[in-house]
Amino acid sequence: MNKFTRRTISFRGAGLVLAFFLTFFSICSPLQAQTKPEVRYAQVGDVKLAYYTRGQGEPLIMINGFLSTMSLWDPALLDELSKNNTLILFDNRGVGLSSDTKENNTTIPQMADDAAGLAKALGYKKVNILGWSMGGRVAQQVLIRHPDLVGKAILCAANPGGSHQIPASKDVESKLNNPNVPEMEKIALVFTNNEAGKKAAQEVLGRIKAAVAAGTMPNDFTVSKETTIRQDRARTTLWTNNQENFRQLKNIKVPVLLTDGQYDVIDMPKNSELMATQIPFSWLAYYDGGHAFLFQQHKRFADTVNAFMQ
Repeated sequence: MNKFTRRTISFRGAGLVLAFFLTFFSICSPLQAQTKPEVRYAQVGDVKLAYYTRGQGEPLIMINGFLSTMSLWDPALLDELSKNNTLILFDNRGVGLSSDTKENNTTIPQMADDAAGLAKALGYKKVNILGWSMGGRVAQQVLIRHPDLVGKAILCAANPGGSHQIPASKDVESKLNNPNVPEMEKIALVFTNNEAGKKAAQEVLGRIKAAVAAGTMPNDFTVSKETTIRQDRARTTLWTNNQENFRQLKNIKVPVLLTDGQYDVIDMPKNSELMATQIPFSWLAYYDGGHAFLFQQHKRFADTVNAFMQ
């Protein structure tokens, strides 16, 4: 059961994303697609961002996390959210089909400026945003750096940065960062390590593979070693040293929905209470699941988002 309460509580997260999907797809050859989403490119500052849209309703920018492309959202979740929102799915700089600069400009604030720049390039004066894991950190910076652009925000397994964040255990961090740890062992950290979690992981992987094969999602999973290094530095070293983000949360003037899985071992749900104490107009929702709760509980999560948006 998910808890949906209107109160000022807070959040934090370790930020990963489904980087293990990259390995999964490197050994899978999807079938030739008959139709494809219309991937376009927008010049945003010094980079070109690849994006596509789907659905109807108010614009909702979907900000994915560490090493994750726009093709690594669960198709079942997108099906639900696109019923009431125009989803704007894109690749962060250097990820997938988006370009990057020769210089290393990759920081959480920079990626936030990219997301805001994309919205403006598409002609939007106001958008809603949804960020998961590292994308939840980026979304916070969009709220802080571009306050007039955002109508409402959903932060999924987010992290306030600096000394306020509660890190994952050393064992969890070690497994996440160790290239020698089998991918299925990492998946067990993102989903709950029980039969329900294992089943959910298999179903999500299957849905993504099937969507790419059917051509309803782009075949977009490439991330370079250089981008991996840049993003990892942005989400760890630089974010851990960012004390200002947490202080600025109190200045957010729009409604924010904070969400997490009850059994998230990467960004423990207790951190939600920390973040929402800073955000004046905040809601909190917990779900039966782990870090990837929004995939494991995609229908319940989407129902909560729709209720929050109304």
